[in-house]
Amino acid sequence: MTHTKLRRIAWLAAIAFAAIPALAAAQARNPMEPPPLAPVVEGNGAKGPALQPSAALPAAASAAIEAAAAPRPSRWRAELDRLDSDLRLRLLAVDAPREHWLAAQFDLTDIASKVHNLAAARVAAPDDRLYLASLAFACMQPTQPQLPECAAVDRLADWAVRDQGNGVPTFLLGYRALLRGQANAAVAYVDEAAAAPRFDDYWSQGPQQWWGYLRGYPLPIDPAAKAKAAATYALEQDLGWTSALHLLCADPRERSEPLRAACAKLGQALGERAATFALRRAGARIAEIDAADAKSRAAAQALAARILEASAACTLAEPDFESALEAADATLRQRGIGEFEAWAAAQAKEGEVGACSRRAAATGRR
Repeated sequence: MTHTKLRRIAWLAAIAFAAIPALAAAQARNPMEPPPLAPVVEGNGAKGPALQPSAALPAAASAAIEAAAAPRPSRWRAELDRLDSDLRLRLLAVDAPREHWLAAQFDLTDIASKVHNLAAARVAAPDDRLYLASLAFACMQPTQPQLPECAAVDRLADWAVRDQGNGVPTFLLGYRALLRGQANAAVAYVDEAAAAPRFDDYWSQGPQQWWGYLRGYPLPIDPAAKAKAAATYALEQDLGWTSALHLLCADPRERSEPLRAACAKLGQALGERAATFALRRAGARIAEIDAADAKSRAAAQALAARILEASAACTLAEPDFESALEAADATLRQRGIGEFEAWAAAQAKEGEVGACSRRAAATGRR
């Protein structure tokens, strides 16, 4: 079993065990008092809702979490370090939209450089939704003065207009309205977002973006090392909606009663229709926090359980390309490359949940 898959299964087991003391604590509280929102960060096998402390878990679950968190050696460590150093230098001077987007993923502390790269990608490929979303997320980071690429165009509105039917930019517009003291507008945006047919932050397109570039990268290393690097870089991609959703729908200092009701609907919609499990888990948690009564709260908890079950099924059905990429046998490595390529393409086309659910159904793991 792969390190990534083990880490995901350990997380799922910990959530299942932690649910029991969490429910007991919930019963001890005022039943109308919403529980705190567990922070949600990204994505397929990456971090999820915050866990209860390991001490509260059975020994087997704690041991599984510790084992999953332990670093695993890779046969490609030297090649991966060499590739990373070369890649960071090469991406300092780029001119293609995908390369600008990739370069921005390394701009962890330089927001001006990040926005510059993402704006260049957006201008060169104006209809690419990943670039639209990435630039909008980056421009949400406050700077003084506002960066020119963010001041020139309302990047959130640009994303919303060019990506009709996607509720993510719409609820982010609600977050921005709330920051500006426009309470009624915030509620209207959240209500509108709750009615959206889909929710996608385009995190699922990351693996294909990296693999499309690294597959033919001019460095003489094994292709399996390049696939390993693409998978690793994609999993490290940050999300830009977590803090906004927390302030908008979980912070009691900001929530009016109309906003709470709108957020409850938004949470339910996210839990049912979002393209990634991170968005769905966050939605179910929001629906629980903003539930109007015990019946609604129980329905939100049931939704969270269904999302957890679906995520577990997908984890077990996911191809074990990581082990194949580490294999000594070249034929096995080539198979792993093919499995990773197919997985990346399926996620880019259908989103994480769609691709994962299709594979789980095909393998009989529903």
